[in-house]
Amino acid sequence: MNRRLLELNPQYHALSTRLFLEDRDALPQEQRALDQRNELLAQRNRLRDLQLHALLAALSPLQRVRAQGAARGTAPLTDSQARIRHDDAYTPGQETSTQSTCLAQAYRDALEQLDILQDSAAPCALIQQLHCLMHDYRTLTLQRRLGEAITQRERSD
Repeated sequence: MNRRLLELNPQYHALSTRLFLEDRDALPQEQRALDQRNELLAQRNRLRDLQLHALLAALSPLQRVRAQGAARGTAPLTDSQARIRHDDAYTPGQETSTQSTCLAQAYRDALEQLDILQDSAAPCALIQQLHCLMHDYRTLTLQRRLGEAITQRERSD
């Protein structure tokens, strides 16, 4: 769709410029060309927004990880508070294989679609949110690998 829009944009710009310079309304054939481009743009934006929201929803479990990390960086906890928080905390090892697979697939999809979403003028705030969730996924993956490495080292000692 972006490719088709790129093809139509020079024609659209030339036509709208000519109409402006000639200070006139579009003829029926010209109006159809303008409407075609506008409809294609609206379709592209609807599809883009659906894709972006689907990616954000798929990666949304990672927001809990970020929120917990921020909460851990606050005031010191008593032993009982620490035990309660530790018992309630979401950790990389607690996710099921299915959850892990879903997050991994959502991350791969986000990587594949990120440039397309940006090129199609997706809202900056949503793109930034997607970037943050992708960063959270990379952090979670590194934490998991570190935990596995520590466990292996402890077993070998």
